[in-house]
Amino acid sequence: MSNDNLLEIVSFDDTIKTTRNGRVPPQMLEFQVNPDLAPFLVSSTRAVLWVEKSGSSDNIRAAVRARRGLYAELVGAVVEMSIRADWGNTQPLTTAGIKSCADHLKFYGLEKIEALVAEDTDVSKVDFKKIHVVKAKWVPLDAVVLVPVDRGFVGTLGTLGTHKAVALIHNASRGMAVAYRSAEQVVHESVARTSA
Repeated sequence: MSNDNLLEIVSFDDTIKTTRNGRVPPQMLEFQVNPDLAPFLVSSTRAVLWVEKSGSSDNIRAAVRARRGLYAELVGAVVEMSIRADWGNTQPLTTAGIKSCADHLKFYGLEKIEALVAEDTDVSKVDFKKIHVVKAKWVPLDAVVLVPVDRGFVGTLGTLGTHKAVALIHNASRGMAVAYRSAEQVVHESVARTSA
């Protein structure tokens, strides 16, 4: 079965019902993290936010927000940060770029990977070799997101009902790679899909 998610999905519905008796939905949730994996990308009330360190404890907070458009926004933020910090996990959308993205993930021991691509992105001239390609509606146009089959390595999307979620990416530089035709377009598309 194909997995078109960016992150590992965890339902927090039962946890919230138990701790809050279902009366007041939380505005934030805390995640325990390994501080060596910083920076972390988390959901904030209306956008996403980079957290450079976890503070005095090993916990960081992420805000509950609308789930719609969140994945695309996370990818846009990772592309921007990768270019700025020179992580090496963004490449052109070509056969060589896909290979470089896959090699980046394999360097961190991630051998089982998948390529997530929007249905309207033309990848007919791109050879994915043996990488399994999964169609995902949320992926920005003209971008391919490579992730491990074990999405828990990348991060967590906690769902609260159908429309609300909280997100944490704890391996943005090591757990995902993005091939694109235009970095500006990926960022623009991520904003457009968030507000649509």
